[in-house]
Amino acid sequence: MKLPSVLLAFLFFPCLLSAASWHVDPAGNDADPGTPEKPFQTIVRARDAVRTDRAAGNPGPWTVHLSEGVFELCEPLHFDTRDSGTEDQPVLYLGKGDKTVLSGGLILNGWRKESDEIWVVDLPRSGDEPLYFEHLWVNGRRAVRSRYPDEGFLNPAEVGQGIPVNERNTQVAFTEQSIIAKPGELDWLKDVPAEELRFGQFIVHHHWDTTRRIPLRFDADVGLLVMQGAPMKHWNPWRTTSLYCLENFRPAFNRPGEWFYDGVAGKAFYRPLPGETLENSRFIVPRSGVRQLLTIKGTAEHFVSNIRFENISFAYTDSPRRKDVMERAGLPESVTGNLDRPGPSQFEPAQAAFWSDAVIDVDTATGIVFRDCEVKHIGEYGLWLKNARNCRVERCVLADLGAGGVRLGGVGKTTGNVVDNCIIQHGGRVHACAVAVWLGNHTEDNRVTHNDIGDFYYTGVSVGWTWGYQGGQCFRNVIENNRIHDLGQGAMADMGGVYTLGTLHGTRVAGNVIYNVKSYAYGGWGLYPDEGSEGLLMENNLVYDTTDGSFHQHYGKNNVIRNNILAFSRPHQVAVTRVENHRSLTFENNIIVWDAGSAIGYRAEAARVDYGSNLWWNYAGPVDFKGKKHDEWMALGKDVGGIVADPKFEDPAKRDFRLHEDSPAIKAGFVPFDHGKAGVYGDEAWIDRAFGRSGAR
Repeated sequence: MKLPSVLLAFLFFPCLLSAASWHVDPAGNDADPGTPEKPFQTIVRARDAVRTDRAAGNPGPWTVHLSEGVFELCEPLHFDTRDSGTEDQPVLYLGKGDKTVLSGGLILNGWRKESDEIWVVDLPRSGDEPLYFEHLWVNGRRAVRSRYPDEGFLNPAEVGQGIPVNERNTQVAFTEQSIIAKPGELDWLKDVPAEELRFGQFIVHHHWDTTRRIPLRFDADVGLLVMQGAPMKHWNPWRTTSLYCLENFRPAFNRPGEWFYDGVAGKAFYRPLPGETLENSRFIVPRSGVRQLLTIKGTAEHFVSNIRFENISFAYTDSPRRKDVMERAGLPESVTGNLDRPGPSQFEPAQAAFWSDAVIDVDTATGIVFRDCEVKHIGEYGLWLKNARNCRVERCVLADLGAGGVRLGGVGKTTGNVVDNCIIQHGGRVHACAVAVWLGNHTEDNRVTHNDIGDFYYTGVSVGWTWGYQGGQCFRNVIENNRIHDLGQGAMADMGGVYTLGTLHGTRVAGNVIYNVKSYAYGGWGLYPDEGSEGLLMENNLVYDTTDGSFHQHYGKNNVIRNNILAFSRPHQVAVTRVENHRSLTFENNIIVWDAGSAIGYRAEAARVDYGSNLWWNYAGPVDFKGKKHDEWMALGKDVGGIVADPKFEDPAKRDFRLHEDSPAIKAGFVPFDHGKAGVYGDEAWIDRAFGRSGAR
């Protein structure tokens, strides 16, 4: 029997009522109903509409459609428990990909030619002070702030800590710090007016930390540059081997693509690249103080749940100013002037840029999903999951990052989250010591898989945040099938493709391809279990072309390193630093090859390591273990079942590590694995984008 249309509508009316959607367009009006024809203007208005609908008892699902365009934000969007969906009926915020931008940026108009080589703009003012910024994006590219030297770094001839500013206060945290430059290197500073010095920055890289200081004065007679800030930690101070550079000084403003901020005159200057014209160029700076674009925060009693963000770009945010950094670190005000006055940042050293916030902050939440989103052109970390459970970051791009990409944990218990199939590249542009993916304490059962991680100055993936045998809560995390490459780049030291700390029972690092890790002093390792790493499994990884070694364990307990390919690193392949009474690690069924340097380094021969059934091969000469041949080494109980033989790779010179079927490594017990699985997966355009191939954005 055919039912009347009126009855059909009545029967299906509850289903029609339950699904709710709204539309948002930057050109819309919040007084309108949020329909496709009359959209809202702001995402806040749509969020509030969802809240009202939920409070009325509508079971959902709810969808907020974001149009193409730029949604300008002067403060973060905030979501709390009122914005939750359910697992079956989530709340979805759906954009149009890179055409839907949530922006903390400000278009800087009014540029004019000072000459054919230099453009200038008068900066907008707030009261007596010009707009202050440390980032300038020109046509979507982070422009280089005037820098000396143009490329690379300098080393100081001497460094000094000075004396406390207030000698009467024994608790003073600030001292005068200084360097003496090598003869002639900083003579150009004598022509910089004193009032311009406070808008420049001195940036020093000291092993795993970076520090930014505002210059106070320069003595040209001896090359003395004086700054002020917290004393360096005794375990990682400035050294004469440290690297430094200076930014935002007029004499260093000398190359196309660079810019200079003149805080005295209230102007900014830019040298255009070939092909750039005033008419075709777009300048964006971050709105002052806008460092976050989205925050999600629940309560101890109620988590925010089941909100999804898809096809949305988050872009153009600031870095913290001096006052922000001092307050965040719990430090007193600097005596370099009024911290509320616009001026350069002073960053205290912090491994992994720990003090840095994230543009997207998810705290006390479950079931939050970011899919096909972008986070780019920012001043700090991209996304931080704190006290978060069962959240997912999938097929996202995080690029042009002031700090790192994704942080998990460190606050509350962060468990069951997934970071999968993401491109995380071009990081550390402000905080060079930042980590691409960081898992701190209180992280359990998280998965970091199939990501492309590259072009950072420090570690790729860092797991754990407890030094030494002090316990910790970082268990059963999986770091698998990631492509991790082009780290360090000679700018930082003491890093790893995958770096671990503390107790890690059940943690597995597997199937990763790690290459091109280069340190400036020491420690450009591929796999790096650091202080107190315990209960860790590293298997089926391919590591090659690193400085200081493919594998290094500082000290740890009962770690298993098996079935890896470790190749062509300098100056050795395998290293263990500390000799301890317990078993440090088991090292078995690995293939180790090289063509310069040595097989083992540091105390690898003396530490309690169970070597067994490994294949060793030196393409440039004989294989020895600190002067001992392999049979002599085996006579000491080392590497029983191991062999010295050419593993028969397909083309080692071209870094093709596929094994021939008759490889002696297979006969010795090595199990071939498909290292082509590492990295992102999906359509060809997505993979091309990760590799930076022609046609990729």
